[in-house]
Amino acid sequence: MEPDNNKFKILLETTSQQFDTIANADNTLDQKAGTLMGFEITVVIGVLTLLMSQLRGIKLYEAYLAIFILLISISILLYISWPKKYFNASVDLRNNQDYLNKEEGPLLLQLISDKNKAIDDNSETLKRKTKLFKLAIILLMISFALLILSKLSKFYV
Repeated sequence: MEPDNNKFKILLETTSQQFDTIANADNTLDQKAGTLMGFEITVVIGVLTLLMSQLRGIKLYEAYLAIFILLISISILLYISWPKKYFNASVDLRNNQDYLNKEEGPLLLQLISDKNKAIDDNSETLKRKTKLFKLAIILLMISFALLILSKLSKFYV
């Protein structure tokens, strides 16, 4: 009796959509990281320009600490954006000739399994990059607080 391959086709389509969602989320995160990195580099250049031209009223150690934290954040964002090895959801038939000889049911099951493996591997990469992106945002907020403090001459209670 021929197995009902329609359910396998539906499962394959579902896993394909999951893979696409992860790939799109990863691309979006890379774009956000690049934008934030550009913003942070602009802030560093602006603060350095200010430090060079107008030292009056700036507490240097706080400004330099803020710049140092921003540089760490920029490094994290660069790591996030750096090209990584991703697992593809499609099969290279040059290296997997046996796929051509499989019946439709077993082939669909194998493709579903391949896509699930790619989803799992790429999800781990995305989770790691997301945690690092959050850390970069926290570092940005800390550095901004330090830059604001570097301009304050007194604390008011």
